[in-house]
Amino acid sequence: MPVQPPDRRLTMTRLDELLEEAALREIRGLPVREALRKLFETGLIDRRRCERLAIRHDVERLQARGIPRCEALEVAARTYCCSYEKARNAFYDKTK
Repeated sequence: MPVQPPDRRLTMTRLDELLEEAALREIRGLPVREALRKLFETGLIDRRRCERLAIRHDVERLQARGIPRCEALEVAARTYCCSYEKARNAFYDKTK
């Protein structure tokens, strides 16, 4: 029996649903922290993007508490064991 070509009507929404199901199968039954750890280990969560997001949120949180941005970036750099430049880039470059 010949293999049928993929259905051209497969929308991105449907593809997203299929991919979500595949990811859910990887973590089914695991507690949240273990599930996240497994997703990081398998590469389904981009560790670099997550780090950038965490740095950005921490800097914004510190600024909301009244800490000047430059000092907040220094704190974030120490917290995430990275350079000030990396923290600054994570904060300002929201496209990555």
